[in-house]
Amino acid sequence: MLAIFASIFSGFLSASLANRIGWEAAPALPSGAARTQLAEMLTPGLSARWYERSDGPFRNNGGETDAASVSYSTDRTPATEDVDAYLAGLQQRLEAAGWTVTDTYSTSPTDIETGARQNNSQALTARNDALVLSFEDYFDAASAEGGLIVSIYRAEPRWLTGSTLAVGLLGMLAGWLLAGWASRRLEHRPLAAALAATAVIGGLVLLIPAWLLGSLQYLGTLSGTAVPDSPFWRGLVPTDEFGGMAYPAGAAITAAIAVAALCPPRPAPATDPGPASHLTHEANLDQDQK
Repeated sequence: MLAIFASIFSGFLSASLANRIGWEAAPALPSGAARTQLAEMLTPGLSARWYERSDGPFRNNGGETDAASVSYSTDRTPATEDVDAYLAGLQQRLEAAGWTVTDTYSTSPTDIETGARQNNSQALTARNDALVLSFEDYFDAASAEGGLIVSIYRAEPRWLTGSTLAVGLLGMLAGWLLAGWASRRLEHRPLAAALAATAVIGGLVLLIPAWLLGSLQYLGTLSGTAVPDSPFWRGLVPTDEFGGMAYPAGAAITAAIAVAALCPPRPAPATDPGPASHLTHEANLDQDQK
């Protein structure tokens, strides 16, 4: 049973490492003329105030690991105040440019007692093969504030999702073989075997939250039903929500492997040949005397 869990978590860790490395080869966020052209398609005739950009694939957002993005905002205009019409026009422009709108929803606060929306602010998400768009039209008739808020981040390439799965399966096989090797090496050393098993179990238990959340998120990405704005392995990042358990988990698993590697295998204890062997030996002596 322990070998099965070791195999599963080994696959998760291998897939996480492969995914993080693979992101370095993913297409970059739009910049320069491409970024300007995209803004003209999304918000034609409006001046974009770009305020965020990250050159790496991910960023540290207050301790959480999120996908790097480019973002901008625009001023409120009479056109953007008609939120329904503006988002309908945006959806038409996106579909004409090869994007797929995945969701539209209200971002307005609601009344605590009645649940009624307090303004007409709405948002839209869309994606194409390379990018994901988050678009919000903020409008409150009772306030002078408002306008458009646009964020664009990279969608995980299909080749990266597939290669992550392949490496994860290989990692599961490696974990199974590693568990078998350790079991055979410590087979006749009960104290060392118990110590290694305790360390492995402790390490795997600490990884359960990161593995559970990461696996569910990856399955959504693999099936195409979700386009998350953070990597599935974020629970392994020390600064993230469950990342604080990554260090002790890694130390415990490393200690278990070290016990198996440094502890020389003990030969199997000699077995008593039993009375049947004595009878055979006596029969051989009688045969020799004849």
